[in-house]
Amino acid sequence: MRINSVFNKSTYLLLAFFLFFYIFNYLTPMCFGDDYVYSFIWQGHSEYEPLTKAAMRVTSFQDVLTSQWSHYFTWSGRTVSHIIAQFFLWMGKDIFNFCNALISVFLIMEIYWCANKGNITLDFKKGRLTFIFFALWAFTLSFSTVFFWLSAACNYLWTAVFLLGFLLPYVHKYYHFKEKFADNNWFWIVMFLFGIITGWTNENSICWIILVLLTFTYVNRKSNEVERWMFSGLAGLIIGYALLMLAPGNISRLQAETGSFSGWISSGLAKTNLRMLAGALCFQFLLWYFNLRALFLLSNEVIKKERSFVWTLCFLSLSMTALMLFSPNFPPRSAFPGTIQLIIASTVLFRLQDEFGQESVKKNAKRFLCVVGTVYFLISTTASLYGFYDYYVQVQKLLSFVNHSEQAKKEIVTVPSFVPVSETIANMSGLHILFYKMSKDENDWRNAAFSRYYGIKGIRMVK
Repeated sequence: MRINSVFNKSTYLLLAFFLFFYIFNYLTPMCFGDDYVYSFIWQGHSEYEPLTKAAMRVTSFQDVLTSQWSHYFTWSGRTVSHIIAQFFLWMGKDIFNFCNALISVFLIMEIYWCANKGNITLDFKKGRLTFIFFALWAFTLSFSTVFFWLSAACNYLWTAVFLLGFLLPYVHKYYHFKEKFADNNWFWIVMFLFGIITGWTNENSICWIILVLLTFTYVNRKSNEVERWMFSGLAGLIIGYALLMLAPGNISRLQAETGSFSGWISSGLAKTNLRMLAGALCFQFLLWYFNLRALFLLSNEVIKKERSFVWTLCFLSLSMTALMLFSPNFPPRSAFPGTIQLIIASTVLFRLQDEFGQESVKKNAKRFLCVVGTVYFLISTTASLYGFYDYYVQVQKLLSFVNHSEQAKKEIVTVPSFVPVSETIANMSGLHILFYKMSKDENDWRNAAFSRYYGIKGIRMVK
């Protein structure tokens, strides 16, 4: 009876989320640039140098490992995420579409569990699940890049799932400190290995997680309730982060993108990074407003443990995003880890309102926000579907041409650039539409990778 009850309450909703993500993944072609470059075994030079004619496609998992060995020493330390990306580029976009939609739904579940005191349950409250889904759609800067672009999804979405999965035992221990989380002697080994994988993922988020976990374990170090896996997981996280940050390839990439160390300093403090930080915080404004307002309105009945957890999440969010000021490049998707922390904090506060019977958002205001949110979601989703489908059709026409044209195999071809959607549609989509383009120079790194992938001599894209 309980299984049927759980099924009726939440499974259909999660299935609807899956279909939503799957449709958009299906309508997202391989993106010119990274997706095509990482389809080949890494050649040991800058990504922005065109692939040579000797470039070989990834055709086995051994090729993936060989590629990432070269990649680690010559370009980037993000070995875990790029192994996943190259694996899916080898297996095919259709398999990625299905798996990525699943992992997107799993992220929603993990956010729910983290906000639910680390308790893993399938008896979800539909309102909270819906809020998490909507918050991801509405407040994630560069949502489509994070969730649909293959290479970026493996770097941000998948690594976020690893991080929350790693943190769940710690969140559960925080709320249920006197309970033994795992009596198995082998669990500390699992957490150590999982820590290495998790630490080896994202530069601007893991360092702050390490700081928080170090504080947590240090404060409770003399307690008999501290378990061995807590230390082994943290040790693994530190080792993984060291492998990420100390990769020799990071120096090569820094030089390729900025020219020198001094160039990195000036770039990291540039006005463009400050503007990007301001833009990210503006995109998250409603989450910040709700979280801070709710924290001050909730009465003292709310135990200190809950307040401390929410404040910690807010600290993590701001720190993860602000750290990108010192990066040579601050793409909008880099704000995603911080957004996740804010959404967890908001979901915790919704749970506290239910538990303590207090409303930090009045009923009339809540109804108004629900109506506005629903209208925004319907408009932005419709506009996004239109934009995604429009680009999907244009890309498919190009692929049909290069796959069936004998001319393209013999000489460099010139094709018209994609017609962008109108500015009105782009704005109505909530800035969710991805744009596709190549260069008018056939030797551009994006064009060269595309040409090598489809076995054509060369391609130019002009207006």
